[in-house]
Amino acid sequence: MDRLHSIWQALLPNEDDLLLRGRAGLVAVTCLGLMAVVLALILVWLVTGDLAWETVLLGLILSLLLTGIVALARIGRVRSATWLLVLLLLLLITADAASFGLGSPAATAYIIPVLLATCGLGLWAGLGIALFSSVAVWLIAWGAFAAWYEPWEPFDLWHLTFTAPFLTVLLWLVVLMAGFWTHVVTGAVPTRSRAVKTATFLDRGEEKDE
Repeated sequence: MDRLHSIWQALLPNEDDLLLRGRAGLVAVTCLGLMAVVLALILVWLVTGDLAWETVLLGLILSLLLTGIVALARIGRVRSATWLLVLLLLLLITADAASFGLGSPAATAYIIPVLLATCGLGLWAGLGIALFSSVAVWLIAWGAFAAWYEPWEPFDLWHLTFTAPFLTVLLWLVVLMAGFWTHVVTGAVPTRSRAVKTATFLDRGEEKDE
């Protein structure tokens, strides 16, 4: 356990700001989880005989990108790392959901960048990502309904009348819940700027006493 703890601490910025370290940890655990998913899918497809070399190459490229994002958060550029990860996830999820249509569960993965943006960047960023995700879901559903394109999974009317509105409500509920909790945590956890203000206030109080 001590060994794992040391490895985990090595992935975080060497800062006293607990909120910054927490958000860096959020980026790291998301990236590590995604890399584990990529590895698991490659192993499954290898066993079933469905693995193609293009899949391995894409998995390697994605893993390198995720490693770079973790490294960026490690040096203290947590907001930049979070934005890069959110945008990468939106690109991958939108491409996958549009390809398969709402007949597949791909669009539910929009919850990940919505949560990541809300917890790592704040409520307004989360609301923006939720808005983008909701619009993307409705465009995918309407595009298949209006025959703008043909997804791999056959279109059914309930994709438009149930799946799209359900995902929209779910995304907005998630962003509001996470936004509320992030607001509470941000106010409770000491940050660098709050620590500096406290130290300055105490120093001024000591000067007055003298």
